[in-house]
Amino acid sequence: MKELDLSKSLFDLVTLYPEIKDLMYKLGFEAIAKPGMLQTAGRYVTIPKGAKMKHIPMEKIIKEFEANGFTVKGAV
Repeated sequence: MKELDLSKSLFDLVTLYPEIKDLMYKLGFEAIAKPGMLQTAGRYVTIPKGAKMKHIPMEKIIKEFEANGFTVKGAV
């Protein structure tokens, strides 16, 4: 099973697991598809920070990742 560490940047997570990009887009993070966005903002934004900015409940995100074979680490 793949481990999703919520303390890591979005860039690091997508580098490790490229399928995260599609999951994040599906969850409402449309900006992740814009060219260059992952290489700039993605280097310092974590999933919890992004969820807070987009007003997306972390429970929804965690549920989606777990449904796609991830174990979520660092969830509060």
